[in-house]
Parts: sequence; C-alpha cells; structure tokens
Amino acid sequence: MSLPGPGKEERLEEFYRRLETLPTARTFDEAWDQVHTTLNTVEDELSGVPYNPANWRTDGRLYPPHLDGERAETPHPKVRRFRSVAHNTLIGQNGSIEIQTLDGAIVFSKPGADDRRIMDQ
Repeated sequence: MSLPGPGKEERLEEFYRRLETLPTARTFDEAWDQVHTTLNTVEDELSGVPYNPANWRTDGRLYPPHLDGERAETPHPKVRRFRSVAHNTLIGQNGSIEIQTLDGAIVFSKPGADDRRIMDQ
C-alpha cells in the first residue's frame, strides 16, 4: 500500500532517530513505553494512517510490538524478545533496546541507563 507521506524506510529512520535522542531507559517498562510512544507518534505524524491495530496487515502503518508477540528464545535471561513482521525487538531489564532484522542484523541499538547493551546483559 502506498501512503501519501514518507515511505516506510524513511519513517523507520525517523523512529530510530527519535528513539536515540530520548534519555536512556532504566527498566524494561520504560524502554517498552519509549518504543511504543515513539513509533506511534512518528506514524501519527508521517504515515497519514489512523491507528487501528486490527488493520496492521493492510493499512501500511507501522505498529510497535505486542506482548503476545513475545518469543521464548533470547540471547540472555534478562532480555525479552518480541517478533514483528520484519523485525525482532529485544528489550533488557536494564532498559536497553535492540532492533534486529529477521536474519539477525542489528538496525538499532541503545544501552540502558547502566550503559549496558542487550549483549552485555
């Protein structure tokens, strides 16, 4: 689906840029909230598509991960992994965030407030 504003890659880059500028999170919940709030804000401003998660397959909008997308396999017991259409979002108990493509390439990485990244857990 073609949307009137910037394309998906441009919106993802804006999401990563804004997420990077936020203060480092101290907990899983803070990092989870940052991912959700930031992506939804970017999509509200740039996609032109109203928020309606029921239409995620057809509306062209990017949606943050859902708790029901959590997968058991993680790089460390203090990390939770959430599967999306084209990415895995990993969030550490320390507030670290990492987003990977399905083949494992890291497209975004941010340490938690303790300056440790996902793989440092």
